[in-house]
Amino acid sequence: MDSLDWLQQLHLIRPWWLLGLIPLALLVWVFSRVQALSRNWASVIDKRLLPHLLERAGAQQKSVPVISLFVLGSLIIFALAGPAFEKRPQPVFKARSALVIILDLSLSMDAADVKPSRLARAHFKIEDILKQRKEGQTALIAYAANAYTVSPLTDDAYTISAQISALQTSIMPGQGSRLDIALEKARELFNNAGHSKGHIIIVSDGINKKATNVIKQLKTEGFTSSILAIGTAQGAPIALQNGGFVKDHGGNIVIPKLDINALQQAAQMGGGRFSQLSASDRDINHLLAMIDVEKSTEKPPGTDDQSGKLQTKLTTDTWYEAGPWLLLAVIPFAAYAFRKGLVFVLLIFLLPLPQPAQAFEWSSLWKNSDQQGEAALAQGEAEKATELFKDPEWKAAAQYKAGQYQQAAEQLKDIDTPEANYNRGNALAKAGQLEQAIQAYNRTLEQQGDHEDAQYNKALLEKAQQEQKDKQQDKDNKDQKNKDQKDKDQEQQDKNEKDGDKSEQNDSSSDNKDEKSDSEKSDSEKSDADNNNENSEDENSQQAQNNKDDDKKNNEEKAAEEKAAEKKAAEEQAAREQAAREQAAREKADEQKTAEEKAQQQQEEAREEEMRAQRAREIADETPDLSKQQTQQWLKKIPDDPGGLLRRKFRYQYSQDRKAQENQPW
Repeated sequence: MDSLDWLQQLHLIRPWWLLGLIPLALLVWVFSRVQALSRNWASVIDKRLLPHLLERAGAQQKSVPVISLFVLGSLIIFALAGPAFEKRPQPVFKARSALVIILDLSLSMDAADVKPSRLARAHFKIEDILKQRKEGQTALIAYAANAYTVSPLTDDAYTISAQISALQTSIMPGQGSRLDIALEKARELFNNAGHSKGHIIIVSDGINKKATNVIKQLKTEGFTSSILAIGTAQGAPIALQNGGFVKDHGGNIVIPKLDINALQQAAQMGGGRFSQLSASDRDINHLLAMIDVEKSTEKPPGTDDQSGKLQTKLTTDTWYEAGPWLLLAVIPFAAYAFRKGLVFVLLIFLLPLPQPAQAFEWSSLWKNSDQQGEAALAQGEAEKATELFKDPEWKAAAQYKAGQYQQAAEQLKDIDTPEANYNRGNALAKAGQLEQAIQAYNRTLEQQGDHEDAQYNKALLEKAQQEQKDKQQDKDNKDQKNKDQKDKDQEQQDKNEKDGDKSEQNDSSSDNKDEKSDSEKSDSEKSDADNNNENSEDENSQQAQNNKDDDKKNNEEKAAEEKAAEKKAAEEQAAREQAAREQAAREKADEQKTAEEKAQQQQEEAREEEMRAQRAREIADETPDLSKQQTQQWLKKIPDDPGGLLRRKFRYQYSQDRKAQENQPW
C-alpha cells in the first residue's frame, strides 16, 4: 500500500525527457547485435574445435556492459525528467513598500560648506540608501525650476544608482527651487503604481511655503515625508563653472544657509523624520528605520484583520525535485563502464561531422582570426590584417588602412548601421566617389541625426564638389577666352597680310606708272627729235635735268610710303606682343591661384588622413577580446555620458511644461 501511494505521488516536472529512452533502446539493441554476431562463429567452426576456440565462460560477462549501459542511461534520463514525490510550501508574499527620493538640483547645492560640495555628499547618501533597500520599490525625482522623473518606481535599485553621478546642476534647463512640483510628481508616481501609502525622502538644503502646504496634503493622503538636510547654517558661496560666484540682483554674492528649523517643522508636518547630514550612516538609518517600522506593521494581503498573522494564501505548494539524488545511483555504473572503456566508445556518438581542415600556425591555438587581425593591424601590417579578419567591419577597417578603399566600401555595403554607413562614406570619399560618399553620409544621418563626424565629412565633400565645379567652370571660361583671343589674333594677322599685299600692289602700280611715264617721255622726245632737228643741245640738257628731278621725287615718295608701312607694321607687332604679355600674365596668375588651391586641398586631405589614422589607432587600441573580462574592460573605455541624455530629456520636458520662474533662481 505504501508503494502504491508512492507511485501515485510521483510527478515528473519535465516529462518530455522520457523520450530519450527511445534512442537509448536503439543503442542497447545495436550493442546486443554486435555480441550476437560474435556467437555466430559456432555455425562455421568444427564442433570438435569449438571448446578450444571460443570462450563459453565469458558469454555471460559480455552481456554485463549492455545491461550497465541501459541502467545508466535510464537513470540519467529519469533524473532529467525531474521526478518529485512531495510538495513543499513556498512563501509568495512580497513587500510592497514604496519610497520616492527627491533630490534638489538647484544652484545652492553646489555650495562647498560641506566637502567636496553639497550635491556630491547628497549623491553619496542616496547611494547608501539604495544599498540598504533590500526589498520594495524605489523612485528618484530631480527638481530645480521644474521637476523631472529620473526613474519611476522599480525593484532594481542598481538602475537608479547608475544614473546618480549624471545628476548635476548643469543639466537642468532652468534654475529655481520648486519642491512643490516635485512632491506633486511623487504623488503621481505613487498613484500610477497603485500604492495607497508611501514614503518620501527629500534631500535638499531648503524649503518654501508652497512645498510645506503640499507636504501637509500628502500626509492626509497616507504619504509621509522625511527630510535629509544637506549643508550648514553658516553656508558658503556658490561657485560657477566659468569662474566667480552667484550674485543677487544687487550684485552681492549669494551665500545660501541651511534653515534647520523650517526643515524640521516641514518633516513634522509630513509625518516623517528629520536628519542632518553626518559622516556616518546615522542620518539615513534614522530615516529608513521609520520605513522598516511601517513595513513590519503593515498587514499584507491575505492577513487576518484581528491577529495580523499570515493565512495559507500567502504560501503556495511547489513540487520538490528529487532528480539530483538519482545521480548518486549512477556513479557505480559509470565507474564500471569507465573501467571497461565504454565511456570513450559513447563519446564517438557525440563527435560532429568532419569539417574541412587545414594547417594552422602556433598563434592560432591562442587567438582566433579576428584577434590575430587586430594584432597585425596594431603592428601596422594592414594588408596582412585584411586576410585575417573575418568580421566584415574589422576587415573593412583594415582594407581602409591598407589603402584598399573600394574593397572597404564593398565590404560594408550590406551592413546598414550608422557606423558602417559612415565608414563606407569615408572609403568612398578616399576612392574619389564623392557623390556615393555623400549618399552614405546621408544614410548615417537618417539613422543617427546627431552624428557630428558624418555632418562634418558631408559638408567637406560638398565643398570639394563645389570647388571642382568652380574649377571646371573657370577652366571652360579660360579656354573660351583663349580661343576668342586666338581668333582675334588670327583675324588681325590676316588683316595685316592683306594690308601688306595692297601696299606692294600700290608700289608696283607706282613703278609701272613711272616706267610708263618715262616711256611716254622717251617716245615724245624721240618724236620731237625726229621732227625738230633744229633744237639745240641746251634744250636736251634741260630736258634731261627735268627727268632726273622727276625720278628723284618719285623715289622720295616711294621711300615715304615704305617707311609709313613699316611703322604701321611695327605698331601692330608691338600691340600683338603687348596682348601676348598680358595673356601670359593672366595665365600665370591663374596657375598660381590653382597651385594655392591645390596646396590648401592637400593640407586639408592631410589633416583628414591624420584624423582617420588617429581614429584607427584608437579603434585598434580599444579592440575587444572574446573573453568576458576583457570585453568588460573594453566596454568601460567607451565614454558613458548619461548626463547628456538626461539633459536633453529635461530640456524637452521643460519646453513642453514650463513653470513660472521664481524670483530666487538658486
